[in-house]
Amino acid sequence: MTPRYAFGRELEALAGKSKLERTRATGLLVAGAVFITLGVYGLAFSALYDMGLIPLIVLSLAFIATGLGVFFGRRFALWLTLLLFPFGMVEVLATLAYSVRVAGWYSNNVVAVFNASLILYAAGLAISLLLVIDKRKELK
Repeated sequence: MTPRYAFGRELEALAGKSKLERTRATGLLVAGAVFITLGVYGLAFSALYDMGLIPLIVLSLAFIATGLGVFFGRRFALWLTLLLFPFGMVEVLATLAYSVRVAGWYSNNVVAVFNASLILYAAGLAISLLLVIDKRKELK
């Protein structure tokens, strides 16, 4: 047995976690990071475009709270995820439909990046929902 391996096993024993237990939480870490990123994206968009977008600001703050809840393994994060998913999808689909109707898919680089970011937003939201539902038993 190498000293590095023995030291790693001792640390795992002290922490009370095996490799299997640590890897299960990876899905929650990814979901929490995505929710916080989506919330920051919404706040940045509101700050750059129009501070009067109160529903978007509230939704973004709720996404950040959900992400923090997921990071800390709280049960309310599951319920917030289930509640906020439809609102987030309606928001992103309505924004994308408006953007495509007004400016098209690729009228210039800025519009193309914005439309691509909305598609990534929807994908991140769906992936986070699935990860939180999958790991719901680990939430306390």
